[in-house]
Amino acid sequence: MLYVCNENFERLGFIGNFSYLLWRKKYGPFAEAELHVDVTPKNIELLKKDNIIYRQDDNEVMYIYYRNFGDSNGVEQLVVKCFSLFRWTDRRLLWRQYDFDATPEMIMRKLINETMINPSDSNQKIAQVNLTQAKNFGANVQHQMTYKDVYESIEKLCDTHEIGARCIFNGRELFYDFYEGMNRTINQKINPHIILSKNRANLLHRTYEDANNDLKTTALIAGAGEGSERKLASIGTEFKGLARREIFIDAREVSDKKDVNGEQVDIPLSEYQQLLLAKGNEKLSEYTEFIGFEAELDVTKENTKYNEDFFLGDLVTIKDDELGILMNSRVMQADEVFQEDGKSIYVSVGKSVPTLPQAIKRMVK
Repeated sequence: MLYVCNENFERLGFIGNFSYLLWRKKYGPFAEAELHVDVTPKNIELLKKDNIIYRQDDNEVMYIYYRNFGDSNGVEQLVVKCFSLFRWTDRRLLWRQYDFDATPEMIMRKLINETMINPSDSNQKIAQVNLTQAKNFGANVQHQMTYKDVYESIEKLCDTHEIGARCIFNGRELFYDFYEGMNRTINQKINPHIILSKNRANLLHRTYEDANNDLKTTALIAGAGEGSERKLASIGTEFKGLARREIFIDAREVSDKKDVNGEQVDIPLSEYQQLLLAKGNEKLSEYTEFIGFEAELDVTKENTKYNEDFFLGDLVTIKDDELGILMNSRVMQADEVFQEDGKSIYVSVGKSVPTLPQAIKRMVK
């Protein structure tokens, strides 16, 4: 059953029958849903753009951004597509330069607090948004951000530092939460091991892919200045021979000045170098070796149930004797699919090869 409410979280009703529901979550700020229902006056009224749907058995909550009315096999269907309420962050912009020396978690919390919860401009405030209590994980990084939308800024930090971002919704209150997945691999002794394997009969289907054509190991990062006066930093210069794959990163957007008590002052060179390195690491994280494993879980198997024994963002072990694979990697995406014949769960572990739109988006940036 799906509950429906408006943007003020006032419940409007529920959807008890549907032919298809995709509930997709990624480790990071992204989540989406797609719902197919019969065209009825009730469904048309409930499933309006910007209305919100949520499940009683999941913390995530989605808003409707797209509707399509069509005739499928002689049956009129309404298809709605949704994004996580975390996507509300793309409605806010960083209106100034931010210079951080803090953990990625605290950086992201500050961005949300200053643009949505306690902004200097009261017109920016979104009353529905709260933050969970800080978990205080991760090491400090020096980072500069200017004139980006908040969602994009958070997405990059999550990708670079392998952090999860999610909504926690109880039907009345919405909280944004940042977290790290737990280690459930065979290489640790604290948590129960999660081993996904056809040999253990907990997978129905699986695919594996790896590619290194986009891999870059060594970066020259160029910041402020012109010609020979341009400020430079580098990463990965220890790589040699064919193992060395170089890339140039234009980081001119990283300013070598910051605001101190209303005045623009020079950032010390050692500090500016750290800002360039942060930008370089952020970009290099897009050019890794891609190793991805996708599988349909057997939902009847005990001890390897998604959202009971392991969760999105957890590190798990993949074992496939037929392919000679033994790897420990993170659950990066989970798709729950509900249809008339039952429920299926698909998980993606590791980084998959980018799609063409993803590759184009990366090149444009």
